[in-house]
Amino acid sequence: MLKNSGKHGKVAWTLAIVLVSASFGMLVDSRAPGIARYARDWLIQARGPLPPPDDIAIVAIDEPSIARFGRFPWSRQVMTRTIDALAATQPKAIAIDVLFTDPTTQEDDDALASSIGRAGNVVVAAQLTESPVHGGPAQWLLPLPPIRNAAAAVGHVNVQTEADGVARQMEIRAADDSGQTIRAMAVETVRIGDGTPEQGVTNTHRTLLVGARSIPLDVSPAPVVIGRAQGDRDSTQVLRGGRMTIDYIGPAGSFGPDTYSLADVVQGSEPASKFRGKYVLIGATAASLGDRVSSPFVHQTDEHADQHGSLMPGVEVLANAVNTILRSRFYSETSGWSALFWAALIALATLGLLEAAQGGAEFLKQLAALAGAALAILVASYFIFTRWLVFPPLVPGMVACASAGILALLHRLLAASSRLDANLVQLAASADLLAPAGPIASGWPPHGLEWKARTLGELNARLLERSKFVDFALRSVEDGLLIASPEGRITFANRSAAAIVDSTPSALVGQNLLLRLLDPPDAGTLSRLVVDRARVEREITFRDVRPQHYMLRMAAVTGGENGDGPVLGIVASLSDVTRQHELQQTKNDVISLVSHEMRTPLTAIQGMTELLADYEVDPARRREMHLAINDEVKRLARMITEYLDITRLESGATEVRLSPVRVENLVERILLLLDPVAARREIRLVRNFAEDLPPVLADPDLLSRAVENLVSNAIKYSPAKTEVTVSAGGDSSVVWIDVADQGYGISETHRARIFEKFFRVPRVEDAGVPGTGLGLALVREIAELHGGSVTVKSEVNAGSTFSLRLPRGEGQ
Repeated sequence: MLKNSGKHGKVAWTLAIVLVSASFGMLVDSRAPGIARYARDWLIQARGPLPPPDDIAIVAIDEPSIARFGRFPWSRQVMTRTIDALAATQPKAIAIDVLFTDPTTQEDDDALASSIGRAGNVVVAAQLTESPVHGGPAQWLLPLPPIRNAAAAVGHVNVQTEADGVARQMEIRAADDSGQTIRAMAVETVRIGDGTPEQGVTNTHRTLLVGARSIPLDVSPAPVVIGRAQGDRDSTQVLRGGRMTIDYIGPAGSFGPDTYSLADVVQGSEPASKFRGKYVLIGATAASLGDRVSSPFVHQTDEHADQHGSLMPGVEVLANAVNTILRSRFYSETSGWSALFWAALIALATLGLLEAAQGGAEFLKQLAALAGAALAILVASYFIFTRWLVFPPLVPGMVACASAGILALLHRLLAASSRLDANLVQLAASADLLAPAGPIASGWPPHGLEWKARTLGELNARLLERSKFVDFALRSVEDGLLIASPEGRITFANRSAAAIVDSTPSALVGQNLLLRLLDPPDAGTLSRLVVDRARVEREITFRDVRPQHYMLRMAAVTGGENGDGPVLGIVASLSDVTRQHELQQTKNDVISLVSHEMRTPLTAIQGMTELLADYEVDPARRREMHLAINDEVKRLARMITEYLDITRLESGATEVRLSPVRVENLVERILLLLDPVAARREIRLVRNFAEDLPPVLADPDLLSRAVENLVSNAIKYSPAKTEVTVSAGGDSSVVWIDVADQGYGISETHRARIFEKFFRVPRVEDAGVPGTGLGLALVREIAELHGGSVTVKSEVNAGSTFSLRLPRGEGQ
């Protein structure tokens, strides 16, 4: 049974699968070469036909020619007339794919030789024949001596077919048993056309140099030693073979646009421009002559997947070979080591795709991964083949891909079975963590993977049931609860904790616990929790529109019954102590009100009443003192009223009576009441209300109180002969009221405290202005009670703008 050995085991298995898959791919490629040949043919067929070259013409011995001149072979006078007609058109070279090995009449043979000699650029054919007896001698069928001597060159027309009968390569140079070598007719035709002398041909180990042309060779055939006599090293000759892969431009008939009947050439029906400056190839295309072989396109399928490819005439094979040399479209092979490397790389990529394709709908994803890998191999092979004329290691790659996929899935299946066994034993031993159910049978008889998966599913369902119960319990805790890893990364947060930090439970997961709760974070806190295993308890405050105070308690979660095991994580709880703070603040405010704000007017009232009681005071002075006492009493009453209003708002004791309110009407009514107050200081109240202002759902009395405080403050703290602008506007969700004055402004230092109770800006210009410091605090409470806000923008010596923003609610 396989066991998971961790990361190193996975790497070892991966390397083993890659090595086995790549080796198997190379084995299939070497032991079943027919698959590789078929793959190469597929690449050529997928590439499709190429446009026929414009410098090659075929003069065909076709059915119309046989119908005119009779049964082939003809009188050599026909070929003489053909060569004379072609020579007059000044072609680059003329290659005759017809054997002239048997003599006819002396007159006809001499006439043909003379015609070939006059042309000066004719290549005639030779053929290497082997004895029908196995191991018999190989001999050349050469042209008649007069014809051979008159020709510019002699080239062999042997076409070698492979085991499946397809001619994919040609022998660049062939030799008989006596060591006489003749180069291929395609090579000689190009050499004569280029005007390269015999001395300009050099045969190296892997390349044939023909003038400026370089023909790479497939040197897989072993060199042949010819003519060695025992003890005579000087009499030996080493013949290095070499083949050239033919690049077929298409199936049989691809040279059709440049193929002309020999009968038409002899008759003079074809214009000279069709042959001038071209390589003219004369050969048989008539089916009755039988000179036909299979090309890679013979297995090309039609739209019905049927193979109807026809055999290719030998002269078209010659034309494809000449075109290959002229266009330098030489295909190269990938070396064995390169093929092994690419097969290993493909196997590794296949394993990576299968690894990434795990998860939901795994069966379909795995199939898609394997299909995608195979498609990528085919596309890459096609690109390499068409772009760089290289036969890619398609067979090793495809076999390695399939092998890697099968081996990876098999290994994963066995590893999963092993892990299932271990997990079943582990879950059975932890029955106390599972939800109540029937007992798990002890003793594990051998069962299949399906039984293991079903049993594990049952145990897992019980574990999930218990886990859900614990999760629901933790999430329903009223206090904020956060659980973090030993490194301080949050792994769980309940709804209360998320609401406290103004986030969501999912957004908190992954964040740093200390950075989220402590400001500034204490680097030593994590060490005390994890290393010292100490408990941390402190009070923290979240600054919002209204500060929220919480008691933070943190402790490490350790394994083991006694807590002496490894640290598994950190648990933090947040208990709301804001109410206690508010009660304490209320107490402090009352003390401040009694000890500071009320003591001053009470002291003044006491002093003046004692003075009036003990002494005779001038009537005018007495009147002034009575008025002062009255003002101080009113101030005390106003202060107590405002303080009680704020306290009721803060405690929630004030009942809010919401109704649709037209803001422009409410503000206009307040401005009418305050117009006389502003007029006494020559301050002009400017209205700036938006048209079609939407209504807002609010308490009319509280909203009037807030707006009145803002406008009266603007009048009170503005210099005489200035303007106070009251603006109102809104949109689909919010209504705002702005009160802008041209007063002394508020410095940035005091701006943060402007809405605190009893706070007044210490300013010389306002020394004589009465106030309690509770008006703006009351505005803030009213705004927050409606779910809105109040803000201030101010510039010293330029003025201030207070903005009251309220949500429209449903009062539309």
